[in-house]
Amino acid sequence: MNGEKADKLLDILKVTVDFLKRKGVEEPRLNAELMLCEVLNYDRLSLYINFDRPLTNREKEKYKELIIRRINKEPLQYILGKVNFFGYNFIVNKNVLIPRPETEYLIEKSLSEIKNDKLNKFDILEIGTGSGCISISLSKEMDKSNLNYKITAIDSSKSAVELALKNSELNNIKDDKVIFQVKDIFDDDINFDSYNIIISNPPYVSYQEYRCLPEEIRLFEPPNALTDFEDGLKYYRRILNLLSQNDRKCICLLEIGYNQKTELEKLLSLYRLQNYKFELDLNKQFRYLIIHK
Repeated sequence: MNGEKADKLLDILKVTVDFLKRKGVEEPRLNAELMLCEVLNYDRLSLYINFDRPLTNREKEKYKELIIRRINKEPLQYILGKVNFFGYNFIVNKNVLIPRPETEYLIEKSLSEIKNDKLNKFDILEIGTGSGCISISLSKEMDKSNLNYKITAIDSSKSAVELALKNSELNNIKDDKVIFQVKDIFDDDINFDSYNIIISNPPYVSYQEYRCLPEEIRLFEPPNALTDFEDGLKYYRRILNLLSQNDRKCICLLEIGYNQKTELEKLLSLYRLQNYKFELDLNKQFRYLIIHK
């Protein structure tokens, strides 16, 4: 980092923050602190309790490796190999989408809909589970309310399902409560007959938009988890079609793109789904679609 000499923890941290700032890394202090925590196996408070502690050469080298990865646009979550979502810890890697804060609201809306329903048992299907963060968080929260439920979480990626299983174990999820399966929503044998709740944050970025995404996203996160390689509506067409064919009472909760409301209204009309509402995110953009069937 420009040959600046620093040995003590606090000095190294200051030099790193300045370096990341010059390289255009957003939230340089948070990034510098969390990467140093990873190297030292500290929490952030411990950094300041031990601010006068010198780093060994091995620790410096390991820290430098992480910094290089970060300035090369690799997301911090992949560097650390973990993320907190809805208050729970999850392992993440290049095989799954990094959970976003806006998706936490999808959990909140799901729980709100569930608590307003008087069903004896909730049979839930999650489409495109990725890291498993939605199903696992939902399971943990439903357990707190002593609800009777079973969640089936599917993903077409075997690598994603393998990671979701690791996250399930990490969060002490009971095997009979959440089942993870390698399955494609476009398979012919898929239907919604066994479920009364459908939840999904599908790949909704159009291919045209995908090509313009920041390098930090486009070069590292799995394309199949971001885009449908078409107009961004492929998964919604499939989900809404299946929902229209389901005779069972059902609630469907979807995260959507900020600019998709108008096109989705056309699809809802096409599939004769009339009982629905769009919800705003914290940025006052339509980000969620809730359908009652």
